[in-house]
Amino acid sequence: MAQLPRTQKERLAYDATMVWEADWDTFLDLLEADPYPMQYDKGQIYSFLDYATLKHEELIPLIISALFPLLERKNYRIFGSNLPLSIPGPGKIYFNADCTVVKGPSEHIPLRGEMKAITNPVMLVEVLSESTYDFDLGQKFQRYKTIPSLQQVLYIDSQSPSVISYRRKDQEGTWLIEEFTGLEGAVPVLEEGTFSLKALYEPLEL
Repeated sequence: MAQLPRTQKERLAYDATMVWEADWDTFLDLLEADPYPMQYDKGQIYSFLDYATLKHEELIPLIISALFPLLERKNYRIFGSNLPLSIPGPGKIYFNADCTVVKGPSEHIPLRGEMKAITNPVMLVEVLSESTYDFDLGQKFQRYKTIPSLQQVLYIDSQSPSVISYRRKDQEGTWLIEEFTGLEGAVPVLEEGTFSLKALYEPLEL
């Protein structure tokens, strides 16, 4: 097993996608130092170095701008990336979404010191990159859908005009999957309206 890097410089010596075994306290120690992007799922640290591509970073403020007119006056709060999320169930998990939407006041659980994780998102948004595609759509979504408050997850493709929407139909685990492609598509948001793919992708040089 590769040695766990402790600094950004050490992390650069490894592949863009890496997984290390580590206990929860070791992860929190590293997280407090904040050397590089990382997430945690039941005994393993996941690090994706190339997730912050230019298009990935451009899309995050664009999706927030698309959501804001639909949600701003309806008691929703929209957060950017790096907001810790609490996942119910056994085992320690620490995930970040690229965008998190909460309705009403935010609810949290403590992690360590001043670090807290939010427990009541109603929508999560992930911008898909080559390195994170399988992780975000597979393992991460399997964890996300256990969050009782969560009603919708959007996956935004960073390479072409394409959005995958998962909307909760019931509390028994039924989700409606819809894919929207092309600049003429319109994506529904929490039954509060839609945003157009044109508005999201036209500013980008795809």
